[in-house]
Amino acid sequence: MIHKVILLLSFIFSGLGLKAQKLWYRVDDPESNSCFFIDTLGQKCPAGEHQKMAINLEFSEGLICINFKKKPTDTNAWGCLNDKGDTIIKGKYLEPFYFYNGIARVAVEPMPLKISLDGIEPDYFYHYINTQGLPINDKLFDGDGSYDMDHSWTVTKSGFQWYILSKSGKLKELSVDYETVDAFDNGLAKCKRMNHYTVYIDTTGWPVIDIPNENFTGEFYNGFAPYSTVDNKYGFMNKKGQPATPCVYEEVSYFNEELASVKIYNKWGFIDTKGKMVIKPEYDATEAFYEGLARVSLDGKFGYINKSGKRIIPLKFANAYSFFSNGLAIILDENQMWGLINKKGEVIIKPQFVNPFQFDKFGFATVEYTDKHSYKKGKLETYEKALLSKQGKVVWYSGEKLILK
Repeated sequence: MIHKVILLLSFIFSGLGLKAQKLWYRVDDPESNSCFFIDTLGQKCPAGEHQKMAINLEFSEGLICINFKKKPTDTNAWGCLNDKGDTIIKGKYLEPFYFYNGIARVAVEPMPLKISLDGIEPDYFYHYINTQGLPINDKLFDGDGSYDMDHSWTVTKSGFQWYILSKSGKLKELSVDYETVDAFDNGLAKCKRMNHYTVYIDTTGWPVIDIPNENFTGEFYNGFAPYSTVDNKYGFMNKKGQPATPCVYEEVSYFNEELASVKIYNKWGFIDTKGKMVIKPEYDATEAFYEGLARVSLDGKFGYINKSGKRIIPLKFANAYSFFSNGLAIILDENQMWGLINKKGEVIIKPQFVNPFQFDKFGFATVEYTDKHSYKKGKLETYEKALLSKQGKVVWYSGEKLILK
């Protein structure tokens, strides 16, 4: 057992063929400035111990990004080790980075006379590199208009020119009429023209939807995007740019499992893809459907309904999360403790954790709890943490042994 550690859940994928890499979970020692990684059997990663602030929270595609600088006054020098501790990418980049689909966006030099969009840190010029540390394109891209390689392509910017950059490094210029271009989402990227009208382009850069409208337009998700033709009223359009619903709602969410939540007359209900109201607006808040159930709330209590609007799990919880995966959802009881239920509403793990948590797709989650070591002079100082499997097994824990109730 690891004594007095804080576990931070981390996991990785290989972007090539989605082949899973070995799972590593970060372990922070609260009594020092060091951290290391363990696997699900508790074996320590050969990459060794590192300073907490000089290493990423998780591996990406078999690599962990660390800061190689030797003194606090030195310039940042971020690079990568593999899980054996070998240096794969030398430390020469100015910010930490992660790999997506085998490509990372890395900061190479400050942009003169520019600061980031949040106005706090200086912005940078970026390159895109592969997992061997080789640039896929020699061009410098602006940090405030270039995105991670979430797909086999991404949107980038250099000066006033926008581009589509492929994973192989090929560039395609976009129209100079585009003032802004968002990242690709569901195969489309939203662009704002100089006249403030909206156009959506496909991955070739071809404009497939042109919206002569200065009002709000959102991102496409599951074939539909929210938009507005009237101030403060919203609806949905399809991927042809045609209205799927009128713009009559005060707020809208997004379509999932063929239904979307909408707010009208200050209450939330659900419509189908044809715009028909299938669950009447009677709730104070809703979330999208996942695994056939949607979280809803009324008068400060949370529960779950099915697609017919029937309350399958009563509205009795102080808070709750959606059934995102694994047929499980976390709920908050009246004592402000988090636990776990199944789709029948049966309690799988009694509420006993102090913060919400979620299981990852590998079936693990980190939870926070308190024991006698968490308090000093009667005051709460720290939370103990543990690593659970979705079968309810305590894999790792800090402080006193965690026994699930």
